[in-house]
Amino acid sequence: MAQGSLLCPRRRDGEGYGIRSSRPGVVTAIALCLMAAPSSIASRTAAASVRVSQDRVVVIAPHARAVVDRRPFRMRIQRGARDTVLKEVQNAGQAPLRTPPTIDPIPPGFDNRSTPTLYAPLGFLVGDETVQQYHGGLWGGNPMSGERSGTQYSARNVRHVDRTGPGVKLVVSTSDPTGRTLVVRVRRVGCCAIGVSARPHPASGVATVGDSFASGRDEGFFGFGGRHNALDQRGNVFSSFVEKENANGLQAWGKGGGGLSLFPNGPTAAYYPQAEFVSSRPYGFLLTQPQLARFKLDADTPDAWNVSASAPRLRYIVTPGRAHRAIRTLTALSGRQPVPPRWALGPMFDRLVRNFSETESDYEANLRADLRNIPRYHLPLTAYRIEGWGFPNGNDGLALPSFTSPALQRQVIDTLRRRGVHPLVYLRPWIEPGSAPVRKGWVAAHADGRPYYTTGTAGQEIALLDFTNPAAVRYWRREVSRALDLGADGFMADFGEEVLFDMHFADGETGVTMHNRYLNLYAKATREAIDRYERRHPDRRLWFFTRAGYTGRPGAAAYEGANFPGDETTDWTHSSGLASLTADMLNRAVGGAYGYGTDIGGYFDYTTPPTTKELFLRWAEWAALSPVFRLHGSGRTGTHAPWTFDAQTVRVYDRLSRLHLAAVPLIMRLWRNAARTGIPPTRPLWLEHPSSRAARRSDQEWMLGSNLLVAPVVVQDATSREVYFPAGCWRDPTTGKRYVGPRSATVQVPLTRLPYFPRCGSHPLDR
Repeated sequence: MAQGSLLCPRRRDGEGYGIRSSRPGVVTAIALCLMAAPSSIASRTAAASVRVSQDRVVVIAPHARAVVDRRPFRMRIQRGARDTVLKEVQNAGQAPLRTPPTIDPIPPGFDNRSTPTLYAPLGFLVGDETVQQYHGGLWGGNPMSGERSGTQYSARNVRHVDRTGPGVKLVVSTSDPTGRTLVVRVRRVGCCAIGVSARPHPASGVATVGDSFASGRDEGFFGFGGRHNALDQRGNVFSSFVEKENANGLQAWGKGGGGLSLFPNGPTAAYYPQAEFVSSRPYGFLLTQPQLARFKLDADTPDAWNVSASAPRLRYIVTPGRAHRAIRTLTALSGRQPVPPRWALGPMFDRLVRNFSETESDYEANLRADLRNIPRYHLPLTAYRIEGWGFPNGNDGLALPSFTSPALQRQVIDTLRRRGVHPLVYLRPWIEPGSAPVRKGWVAAHADGRPYYTTGTAGQEIALLDFTNPAAVRYWRREVSRALDLGADGFMADFGEEVLFDMHFADGETGVTMHNRYLNLYAKATREAIDRYERRHPDRRLWFFTRAGYTGRPGAAAYEGANFPGDETTDWTHSSGLASLTADMLNRAVGGAYGYGTDIGGYFDYTTPPTTKELFLRWAEWAALSPVFRLHGSGRTGTHAPWTFDAQTVRVYDRLSRLHLAAVPLIMRLWRNAARTGIPPTRPLWLEHPSSRAARRSDQEWMLGSNLLVAPVVVQDATSREVYFPAGCWRDPTTGKRYVGPRSATVQVPLTRLPYFPRCGSHPLDR
């Protein structure tokens, strides 16, 4: 069946046509839904057509169409025959734009907001671009600096049209005086989307290709993955590039100490960028290529936005429709995190490795203490993770923090299982230099085939497993199976952000395309290993979670079980502390990454003070009505066990754990619905109330489903907070007070209280 048949309209009974299995831990391929769809839908899709006249070319799908004006070239995307939702900026014969040497990113890695941009249909830069990355260490793989120069040209007129399958191939003249043309392909993608690709011909000398679109003065841009800075990205400039360890608190360059700043890559840096978004116009947009890309969203001008890729080609998909339909269509393409086993949503406890100098005896003493303290304090627990994990007979090439003796490891796993607690461990794709996988060529290499060594966060030398090599994938499957054979029911799959541009991989790619795509291949290989193991052990329900990811067709979200946001700082900041979590969770949720599990208490305490009792409790409150409730810890202080504070902390944490358990049935129901529809369990207010401007601005609240408003406290020393109540009646379960929206009201928030409000007459947390 053709690629375009993968998307399905909504059935009248509200169900999708089998996008994904709801069995916990199992991912199926996106269904070829039209094989089972009603004949009327199949016939409408088959009837999609191409119309060519002297003036324009039209590509028609049942719920989307592209209209291309031929002289001058200009394209618009419509919902139906007349409702234009997206159009390129006017083609006024814009003159070529000379681009002098321009620094981007600006050291230490901030996106340059003032780069020259030719706002014209299908612009491209003929010239040079260089980008330098951090080579290893804390920020290994992140962009550090760069420079572009040359001349930007753009599309002129359609010279030739060919019908090709579900679309057309256009040859378009350009303003390049050398006679360079653009080969533009426009096609339907299933029932509800239009795909566009543009490639300059010849491609030699082309550094970037982009497109520019007209924008409304009130247009909102929502999504883009785990960004901390905002929900609506209007007015912002940023890259879609996986970046790690961006943290508040580093005073260098005058960028630390609070606010929205992150070091070294700026306020929009993200471990989990997604090159997809939903617009209020209304439409959805997905960039379908892995190279470094940049978005300028009404930043230079209030009526136009631009996307460009550091590649000699541009590929994207547009999905007309309001947010619910656009999200449904986009996530069917880019992937939706599969429904987890129920136990994976219960309270979790991580025994992380504290500092980089913790000894094996220290770590083992902490493990034994946890086994005593967890039942002593009667804390509900469904999973416990051992980070200091090593295999009894050696790690077979994996570079893991091996702090646990085989005997104690077995004792801990057996004890946990007897108590009904699921053991979790720790894996990452780092390979020890000189080990068997290196000798066999299963790692990223230099151009001459030598293994490519870089440095991990602690300065140790490592290689990266090459997931394009089938033998390396088989090796990874064996290592996953070894961990599961020892009794683990899952693991954290950490790291993967370290790919450098000059690395080479077995499939012929370099780090230019692999830096972002590596996370997708890593998650895919891990999911395949889990699925194979479950088929051999049908009584096991397994789960894993990751730190970083990217979009694709599909992206990482199609495979991973959940994510943690990546080394949050132990503070209250909007940049990377407690106040950063809500935007991060909601931005990635509308892109199919629903399983958000923060490190309760924060992790990165190298530049910020240790976690206080107040911060710990507010953080636990924040997590209680989020999808994954996971107690973690910080690098210097260690695991934030409630009993390390005081008796009140233990009592409140216990109550929050039980509140989360009460929410698990609701989260499971919402997640199963998300597997069919793409609508996430945790929803930004703008998604539930799209006509409300106040809802669009609300970035510290969310809806858990349609009937539960959650408004955690993220400000230090707060005794009250303002809550925006959207349209409807909302009830305070503590006081019984009712609030009728839309309006804002101040509510009292003592340290021991999480503000949340069921819709009047509903009981979403009743089992």
